[in-house]
Parts: sequence; structure tokens; C-alpha cells
Amino acid sequence: MQTDIAIKVSLGRIRDVFATIDDSLHVEHYSVADPNIYLAKLTLENGNRAITTSLGSGVGTFVVAALDSELHLEQKGRVLFQGLMVEDSVTFVEGPDPIAVELQSDACLYVLTFLREPYRAPCSVVGGRFNIRDIRLAELIGEISESSPARRSEITRDFSRLAFEHYKCLPRVHPLSAWRLSRVRRYAESRLDQRMSLEELAGVAGFSRAHFAATFKAATSMSAHEFLLRMRIQVAARLLICTDLALVEIALQTGFQNQPHFSTVFKRITAVTPRKWRDSRRSVAMAHSPEQVVEGAIVIEHLPGEPEGFLPHDLH
Repeated sequence: MQTDIAIKVSLGRIRDVFATIDDSLHVEHYSVADPNIYLAKLTLENGNRAITTSLGSGVGTFVVAALDSELHLEQKGRVLFQGLMVEDSVTFVEGPDPIAVELQSDACLYVLTFLREPYRAPCSVVGGRFNIRDIRLAELIGEISESSPARRSEITRDFSRLAFEHYKCLPRVHPLSAWRLSRVRRYAESRLDQRMSLEELAGVAGFSRAHFAATFKAATSMSAHEFLLRMRIQVAARLLICTDLALVEIALQTGFQNQPHFSTVFKRITAVTPRKWRDSRRSVAMAHSPEQVVEGAIVIEHLPGEPEGFLPHDLH
């Protein structure tokens, strides 16, 4: 067995850095004029195993999903999030401890960390974290790659202000705890080929229908119905790549009543049909023979550079 790949990235602020790791993980570090801001983009494409990324410590970190991304967030041994982070959703994590992010599927995430200077939150944060979904925020963060370091400082400040303003307007509901969310997810995964009602899932979580719906959305930024749909599509996408099953069989195995409905939902979420997805992704995924697959997970540590100096980047 080959050992895990450990890569440490140390950055200065001279220029942007782009790295490709294991032919599937792409890491872009963006230079920012403000030395108290760390900005990066993580993209996992056609990966054949989970990849764990350790993000540097700061006073507050935003994680923004540019597409549906299945991941596991943990801080100081405490599970913050486990499941599907949907496109255009934003997760905020408060605290100086590093955050472990395990990417469990194709993913595209922007990571914005305020290193030292307070992020000036206009309101207290429930539990030190929150999840929201706002296309305006996603559009703002999408400007980063084409912007100057000075403009990136402005964007991150505007992003933080708008995110907290949006959060302040949300109902004050405690997010569903990570262990309850994990229980609901495991239950749903075991019955993905069956119909599930909101009452059924609420019972698994141990809450009333109304309370579960509110706390679930606070924790995941989406309704339980959308959560189930996207979970079904995630599983279907894996089956399209890894099996020769017909589309109708995949539709039935993932809880859709027929192939047309499956194809419609799949295209709405991924922007392509199931057949095109299989044709475009499977050829890349199958290019690696089983003998070339390295067991274990890749571990990447992202270490922001010293803000006081203008040092060139080092990749070890």
C-alpha cells in the first residue's frame, strides 16, 4: 500500500498559485492585498476517493459551494456538517481552530478565512456557525478569479457584510445538530429507493414536523425535499460512472418512479442529461486502472503565508 500523500502549501502575496494534486484535486490560492485575509478555491474532479483538506486557523471562515459538493466538516473533533452542501450555499464557521474538510465527491469550494482581524459580525452567531443560501453572495465570490488583489479585499469585506446581514434576517432557529442530521442522512441512504415523508424524517430526528423542517433548513440551507432529491442525484451520478446499469434501473434504484422524471431532475441539478454525464465523466474516471488506484485518502494542509512579508510561495 502506498502511503498517503502529504502536501504543505506555504504562501506569500506576490502572485496567485495554482496546483494540481493527484490529477483530481485542483487548489487555487488567490493573492489578496489585505494580509489578514486568506482566499482559496478547491476543486475535486473525477476523484476516486475522499480527500481530506486541513484549512489554516483564523477568527472566522466562510465556505462557499460553487456546485453541489458532498463533504464532511469538522473542527477540534466536533462534526459541524456531514452531507451535501448545495450550489450557492454558504457555511460560516467561527473560531481559531483549524477546520478539517473531507471532500467525498466532485466538489468546488471557495474558502475565505479572516486570519487575525475581526470579521465585524453585526450580530451574534448561533452555535458559532450558520448555513445560508444566496445567489447574490455566490455571484460576488465568483468575481474573485478575475479580480486584482485590492479588489479581492473589497469583495471579501462586502461578502462578509452581506452574509451576516442575510443571516440576521433569518428566523432565530438553532440548526439541527450534526448527530441528528447524520442519523437522518443514514436513514435516508438506507431507503433511497423508497418514498419518504417529512413526518417520517422528523420522527427519525425526534422532532415534530414543523420544528424539524425549520432546524433542518437552518443546518443545510435547503428543505428536506431538496435534500432528498440531491442525495438521489449524487448516488445516481456514481452509478452512471461506475456501473453499466440502464438509466431506468438507476432511476428506480434511486427512488424515482420513472426514467423521464429522473432525467428531468438530473438535468435541472447538473445542467446535463444522465447520458451526457456518463459519457463525459466515465471515460476520465475509467482511465485509471485498478492497479493505479492508491489506497487511503489524500491529506492536504493549507497554510497561509506570513502576512508581514512578501515571500514567494513554496510547494513541498
